[in-house]
Amino acid sequence: MKLFYSPGACSLAPHIVLHELGGPFAVECVAIADGDHLKPQYLKINPRGRVPALLVDGIVIRENSAILAWLGHQGTGLFPSVGSLSAARASEWMAWLTSAVHISFAQLWRGLRFSDDATQHASIRARWLSVIGEQFKEIEGALTGKRYALGDTYSVVDANLLPFYRWGSLVGFAMRPRFPNWTYHTELMLERDAVRRTIAVEGIEMWPPTDDSVRWAKNDESREARRSC
Repeated sequence: MKLFYSPGACSLAPHIVLHELGGPFAVECVAIADGDHLKPQYLKINPRGRVPALLVDGIVIRENSAILAWLGHQGTGLFPSVGSLSAARASEWMAWLTSAVHISFAQLWRGLRFSDDATQHASIRARWLSVIGEQFKEIEGALTGKRYALGDTYSVVDANLLPFYRWGSLVGFAMRPRFPNWTYHTELMLERDAVRRTIAVEGIEMWPPTDDSVRWAKNDESREARRSC
């Protein structure tokens, strides 16, 4: 297996899961900040120009949720049994994180995707920063009284939550005081060897500086924004 990832992007989640699986795999950095995702070499892997992509025996799996679900089903217990209500809940989590929360960050950081009028980008950012706050409240509530997203059982959903927590810090949310349940969850994640190894490989900071967080929230052309979403 070979994972194509960008440091700190949503590809952080499958990168963690691959380390959890413990088997051999390769990685290739496709730095969004440097435009690597739009270069011909990578577009042969994923014509959509997005990360992650996972190459398995010559077959490419695209889309983060699909990759996570497939990895979770590899006899590891990282995805609930097919047909169970827990599996439905896991799928619900991943669909919502992909189709709603991730899109909110795209609206915040990538105004050009949604309007050619640069004068509208500031209002787009302000609107979607508010939406992200509401979505984060929902995540906080869902983690109340739980160790992990699905209860006491660790799953691919937990890996999928980690990049969003980090992005929340990047856009200026005071994550520790504002979202204590999610912070507890994140600290549990950081105790896992697979998580620590992935962060080291990607060369990212889990707790970004506050001053830079404010800057990133205001400027969708920042390097961190360009490489994350």
